[in-house]
Amino acid sequence: MTTMTYSQYLRLKQLLSLQQPLTPRDDREIHDGERLFIVVHQASETLLSQALTDLRHIEAGLCDSACSDHRANRAARVVETLESHLVLLRNSLKPEHFQLFRDRFGTASGLQSKQFHELFEITHRLAQRRAAGGVESGGIELAERELVRLRAATRSWRYTHLKLVEHMLGDLEGTGETSGVDYLRRRIDEAAAESAVGDDGGTTEPPGC
Repeated sequence: MTTMTYSQYLRLKQLLSLQQPLTPRDDREIHDGERLFIVVHQASETLLSQALTDLRHIEAGLCDSACSDHRANRAARVVETLESHLVLLRNSLKPEHFQLFRDRFGTASGLQSKQFHELFEITHRLAQRRAAGGVESGGIELAERELVRLRAATRSWRYTHLKLVEHMLGDLEGTGETSGVDYLRRRIDEAAAESAVGDDGGTTEPPGC
């Protein structure tokens, strides 16, 4: 058996060196609040990479129906977990603290998240394929309940994200040069309209705050 420690296996030394708040350390309260903000977003992107691993596998037709259902269910559960990250931020990061470090990350924005962009796109494509009769390989005889769960998890994440941005920004502009809350609300309304006409219920544009 390979001799390896827990820390080595998870590469914790490298992982725990990646949180680099821009707030000076002597402003401890704001520095640590910014660190939480970074941790939550890094954890979200890491989990999201797992959801995308599963959804890409399904879309490529690399497993049978049972495998597709399992992976879709797992991806949906990951997205549901991502929503809890938003709740954590809302409940544990003070808006006034966020405002004090917000300008430090400049033009960085969730709008730039390639992985969230892909999540919305791939969910859209899977829904379209399902509506058209499935994938040639049978890999997306994705049970309707699994696709519904994935779509519902994505919509619920969007709504919770909107509530977080409302809490943190109020009427201020978003970091991605958007109108902030109004922009996100319009995107949710557009997604609801698409859902009403049989689309996947989710715009493919990534979130921004």
